[in-house]
Amino acid sequence: MSDLATLKKAKGSAAGQYLGYALQPVRLFFHLLTCPSDSYVGLEYADDISVHAGDKVLLAEQCKSALTGNPTSNWSVDFWKTIANWIDNSKSGFISPESTSLQLYVVPQKNHGFSGRLSDLKTDNEIDAAIADIVKKRGKLSSAPECEPYLLKVLGADPALRRLLIRNFVLVNSDSDPISPILAHLDALVRKEMQEAAVRYGIGDALKLIDEAMRSGAPPVISASAFRKRFRAFISAHDSERFLHSLADAPTDEVIESTISESPCFIRQLDLVDANIDEKTRAASDFLRTTGDRTRWAEEGLVFEGSMNEYDSALLRRHQNLKTEVGLVNKSLSEKEQGRLLYSRCCQSSSIALEARVVPEHFMSGSLNALSDRREIGWHPDFDKLLDDEAT
Repeated sequence: MSDLATLKKAKGSAAGQYLGYALQPVRLFFHLLTCPSDSYVGLEYADDISVHAGDKVLLAEQCKSALTGNPTSNWSVDFWKTIANWIDNSKSGFISPESTSLQLYVVPQKNHGFSGRLSDLKTDNEIDAAIADIVKKRGKLSSAPECEPYLLKVLGADPALRRLLIRNFVLVNSDSDPISPILAHLDALVRKEMQEAAVRYGIGDALKLIDEAMRSGAPPVISASAFRKRFRAFISAHDSERFLHSLADAPTDEVIESTISESPCFIRQLDLVDANIDEKTRAASDFLRTTGDRTRWAEEGLVFEGSMNEYDSALLRRHQNLKTEVGLVNKSLSEKEQGRLLYSRCCQSSSIALEARVVPEHFMSGSLNALSDRREIGWHPDFDKLLDDEAT
């Protein structure tokens, strides 16, 4: 970051409060989580919040609380001061009007005035028409608005510079509070029970790193990759929950009986080895709960889909190894007896972890029966042939 050390603090950065948190540190944490991993994020440096790649400012963000007042209204001092500061910072070299994304972040949601109209305009004609309209409406006011000094700076700026800035300007005013987008980002990564603790740690650690940088004489910027490594370490160290909890309801006796009576493939596989009704009842219950858990875990983002495939692959390898062992060691048993023994050995073996987490008791048995339902495994040595014969 030596190439940033020569920059001075840009004009326009200021602190604010929101629901107990300073707004800028909350946004600092958000951008550290979501910016390109090889970039740096600054606090009150090139703007309230800024994202850097080398000596380039990728994003300059002004953060405004709208708990009282409306920073997005037509004659808002906050809005026109923000644009005026970006003009000054462009002239001073803090930001590049050609390449820096300029963002005004406002919470909570408000009705938009000129800021909403100017946001995302792209063509010179659109921008010039919007400015002309603002001049016209300003002329109809009975007295000068409070924002007049900043408004005049914007209206009097070089048109080419003004077009570049407005072309890169975006108003972000869709959040009800600044924590919501953070929680949305963490939802698939951190258990809900510890998300608040994770947010508190993340904001505090980001501020700590900024303070350490400033104390050492370095710019108030943080490496996103280094911060994320620390954040992941915190989650790993403090998330004592190492279990995947079942989200599926236990099936009723009626549902289990109905499932068995319909003779799905996994039940027919058990019939091939003369499994008793207790074994089939347990298999049906485990199969139904496991199917429900797999669906719910995927919907909730608790387990990566690829991890499910890896888990099934591990079960397939275990089944093949046990099948070989049972066939070699128990040659005196009939094929049906070998099949029942194989099923018992597979279900009673030590549980396989899913993403290094302990699965519910029913999950391995249910997953084995799901594999047999798809005929990827079987219990009888000739299960494929016997199932085909049944179908003819």
